[in-house]
Amino acid sequence: MNKQLVSSLVEVVLNLSPENQKLFESQLHARQSEEGSPNDLAPIEKAEQFRQWVDCFPKSDISLPAEALHRGSIYDDRRV
Repeated sequence: MNKQLVSSLVEVVLNLSPENQKLFESQLHARQSEEGSPNDLAPIEKAEQFRQWVDCFPKSDISLPAEALHRGSIYDDRRV
């Protein structure tokens, strides 16, 4: 959560004229209703949104070797 960004946005909106504040609110509500709530989406649509979100991350060819996933390489099982 970016509290500083949100506070800045609130400040900007509050500095708008009342007419522009109403315009901002109506456009915000229109965008929110266009996108729909995640709870309103079908499971297939939720899955597609998740795939799109994952695709935003950088791609890498780097992977861990299989040995790195064994318990012995993560924890030292020796008792002291």
